[in-house]
Amino acid sequence: MPVETLSAVLVMPRGFGELAEAVRHLRAQTHPGAIEVVLVHTPARAGEIDRGAFSPFKSLTTVAVERIPTVASAFVAAFERASGDVIALVEDHVMLDPGWAEAVLAAHADPRSAAVAPYMVNGNPATATSWANFLASFSEAAMPRPAGPIECGPGHNTSYKRAVLEQYHQELMGLYQSERAFHYRLHEDGHVIVNEPRARLSHLNISVTGEALRHALFGGILFGSYRGRGWAAGEKAVRTLLWPLVPPLRLWRTLRMCSRASPPAMPLTVWLLLPVVLAAHALGEALGYWRVMPDIEHRYEHFELHRLETLRADERVLMTGT
Repeated sequence: MPVETLSAVLVMPRGFGELAEAVRHLRAQTHPGAIEVVLVHTPARAGEIDRGAFSPFKSLTTVAVERIPTVASAFVAAFERASGDVIALVEDHVMLDPGWAEAVLAAHADPRSAAVAPYMVNGNPATATSWANFLASFSEAAMPRPAGPIECGPGHNTSYKRAVLEQYHQELMGLYQSERAFHYRLHEDGHVIVNEPRARLSHLNISVTGEALRHALFGGILFGSYRGRGWAAGEKAVRTLLWPLVPPLRLWRTLRMCSRASPPAMPLTVWLLLPVVLAAHALGEALGYWRVMPDIEHRYEHFELHRLETLRADERVLMTGT
């Protein structure tokens, strides 16, 4: 089956203004006529939607939901209404390069590609906190690497063939909540995730230090709670005891990738903060195996649905344009 159209999912938990720059960059795609925009919003915000902003696209589908408790819930609601051959979330704090959609569709034209990962750059590189948050979350996607199969793509920034998502429709809410665990599942089921360096985007990262540390801890708890499902108590205990080894291992891998890839200049203090962020995530993952925080999904979503509040005041214009 040919791959010709892309459904770009936008989530609007608050005002339409927080989508301003994300929409502007989406409008600048080289082939907007191949893009169906699916905008998930609450009824209270419906009147704020500027439908004229979506005139270049193939279509605009608005999906009203009573609540947006998680990005996963919004993604599933959008998936059920989307008609594109490829489904991709476009975060409100992501600025797409003009050729992103074209590159994503070209990569998905290969029938073996179940999911396509982009190349990501730091959209607010002024602070060590932003870099630490970026490298801890997306170190692999942030380093130049050739097109081809990879183990995992970046969460919330990986696109999927609609036909593949349909195979997991009944489980999609839980799977999308922790995409790295979802990608492990895709590999187990014989699917292929590919890297496409021409699909480039800029990602705005948490730049308030306290927020970055909380994000790492809660993100680790979230990942651990999903990764550890089905594990025996013995395996959980062993992995819990080994958690202190994870931060230095991840730091070494990141340093090795940076030495090979010649990344852009960043503050030297990032190498003091990054180990702390990695330690917070590893500790959180160990705690997550034991489900110590049952409502972790809602605690974590603060960082995804309210990204504006985690940016320094002088960086918020990068999302709102004003």
